[in-house]
Amino acid sequence: MTTRKPTKPAARAPQRSNGVKRREAILKAAADIISDVGIAGLTLHAAAKRAKSSIGSMYHFFSDKDQLLTALRDQHREDMDELMSHVSAISVDDWVQMTADDVVDTVFGRPIQYYLDHPFALELHQLHEGQSIDEFMALLEKVMVARMGKEHGTQTAKVLYAVSTGTLSFVLDVENARQRSLASDIPAVLKAYLAGQEAMIR
Repeated sequence: MTTRKPTKPAARAPQRSNGVKRREAILKAAADIISDVGIAGLTLHAAAKRAKSSIGSMYHFFSDKDQLLTALRDQHREDMDELMSHVSAISVDDWVQMTADDVVDTVFGRPIQYYLDHPFALELHQLHEGQSIDEFMALLEKVMVARMGKEHGTQTAKVLYAVSTGTLSFVLDVENARQRSLASDIPAVLKAYLAGQEAMIR
């Protein structure tokens, strides 16, 4: 006979405005800790202290670190879905008519700025957002294939994604915090690469 592991209760949603504010303060504190020292440095006690909240308030909303991280991931996912909704609605014809610079600004500009404003989100995204990554890659590949054909478009999409995420991972790493200004150069690099690739097949 097998015994089932007890199901962990879900994180509690605040019912009153002051509870909403306390929960938001805790989430912001947790995000700041991850940005400063990484996920390994996040604990419930550390988040409560940084949020200037009691540990009792913390446990009222989150029973453990996993619940706190899940809440941060959910918040991040909602932000990114909203951020990319207008991009997904652009027609193939419009993508084809854009300049290489406009394509890069449209696809990468706002997400890169989002990650610069929310450094913690990149680590969460890389660790737990496989589906979102697949969706972004599918969109990027669709755009590149429409502009360059299947062979060149698919390869170009992969390189654009690798360069953008690899550079972001480097500049947003806790140990490379002083290098974050390098992120502003990412769009220029992507634009130069895309323009060069498109020029080769004309």
